[in-house]
Amino acid sequence: MNSFQRRLFSVSIPVASKVVIASGLVPESLALRWLIKGLKAEKRTLVNRRRLESLYAVCSNPSLPVGSFVECGVAQGGCTAMMAFVARRQRPVWGFDSFEGMPPLTEEDEGQGKKAVGTVAAGPDGLQAAQQTLDRFRLTHESVKLVKGWFEDTLPHYVTQLEPIAVLRLDSDWYKSTRYCLEALYDRVAPGGVVIIDDYHAFIGCRKAVDEFRLKRNLHSPLITTDARSEVRWQKT
Repeated sequence: MNSFQRRLFSVSIPVASKVVIASGLVPESLALRWLIKGLKAEKRTLVNRRRLESLYAVCSNPSLPVGSFVECGVAQGGCTAMMAFVARRQRPVWGFDSFEGMPPLTEEDEGQGKKAVGTVAAGPDGLQAAQQTLDRFRLTHESVKLVKGWFEDTLPHYVTQLEPIAVLRLDSDWYKSTRYCLEALYDRVAPGGVVIIDDYHAFIGCRKAVDEFRLKRNLHSPLITTDARSEVRWQKT
């Protein structure tokens, strides 16, 4: 690390985050450290460092097929920001969220998460909070799009614009939302693309939706656990 980089790394998050994504100023590894540090320090993501680093690794894998990065369940936009950081205008990035609150449970959720129903994960600013995250880290550009609305209302109108999908990240919590997103989007994932399920180990309904879908589709790609308390992923063959 040279003297300029040491000085940059020593300044406060509010100052440094303005140059995190500036092209050529710092190595990508340092920019990544600043991005994660900024997202966590400013509470712009509910995702822990391990999952953020894993998302970076998945999205930056040179063997990924051509295609977009798609997230369903954006909250304050931390993971969408990470996808945009990796995409660098070379791939479309899409983020879908109601920005209104967690939907009701269904019987498949077995009551788990009941207290969270109605909670707006993005906070009172909703969509604006996610947009502010992208703005804060200079990741706003024409290839990054946030779409407000329930998945059932929005995905049918955008699905053809998303394909092919290189990385599909679902942070949709409950059974119905997770199952709907898989049914609507999995066929758009390119061979070699990666599906990330944020809540697989966290919520019964989410796990049930994934297991049923994989059984129905006869999918045998191994589930790789990123976080034993939450996340798994698999690669489409």
